[in-house]
Amino acid sequence: MTSPFDGMAALHERGIDELPFRRHVEMPSVLAAADGVEGRRVLDLGCGSGHYARFFARNGAARVLGVDRSPGMIAHARHREEVEPLGVSYRVLDTATTDALDGAFDVTVAVYALSCAPTPAALTRLCAAARDTLAPGGRFVAATLNPDLATVPHYYRPYGFDLTVADAHLRDGDPVGLHGRAEEETFQVTAYYWSREAHERALTEAGFTGIAWQLPRTAAEGSASLFTRYLAAPHVVAVSARVP
Repeated sequence: MTSPFDGMAALHERGIDELPFRRHVEMPSVLAAADGVEGRRVLDLGCGSGHYARFFARNGAARVLGVDRSPGMIAHARHREEVEPLGVSYRVLDTATTDALDGAFDVTVAVYALSCAPTPAALTRLCAAARDTLAPGGRFVAATLNPDLATVPHYYRPYGFDLTVADAHLRDGDPVGLHGRAEEETFQVTAYYWSREAHERALTEAGFTGIAWQLPRTAAEGSASLFTRYLAAPHVVAVSARVP
């Protein structure tokens, strides 16, 4: 199994994962949407270099497993675990085929994974895969492309990246380009736009209830003004849902 993200692990570690908006806005917002992880079994679905998996371990999760279809990302995450042991386990696994994880977790988190779905059917399959990993009463949290993102050119450039769209009036399934620079390297990823209605339909079809959207928050003490523009139209927001 190979993945186009295999060669990006070190780039994530050196730059993408450390962008200030991620540390001060995105990560605390995801943790709030999860209602905390202390003492809980947590799955990081599409874990990449393991940045969130380590974050959950440091915040008291009883067990953390990170899965990703990229062997390169998982190899990097395992190396980080060797260097700084936190008790996190990692597996190479396609996020859309999680049968082996059936009902094993209290919280499943997917950061940017839903935005990789190119069709409504693929979006529903990802939500269903997340649903299958959770025990009864478990919570799914997705950090996903904001349905109300800013389409003004270079709006997000002060935060280390740009978004590009072909049409400012986005429709479900439209591609959104994410471009940025970390240290001396550039990166480019294509995501797909989905409205709130499309997200909620996919989550409902997958068997979730109690769908809620989490307003972004900042944990940057004394420097919230740095994120005023970003918080007015964040490019990513958290949506959560529960297993009945």
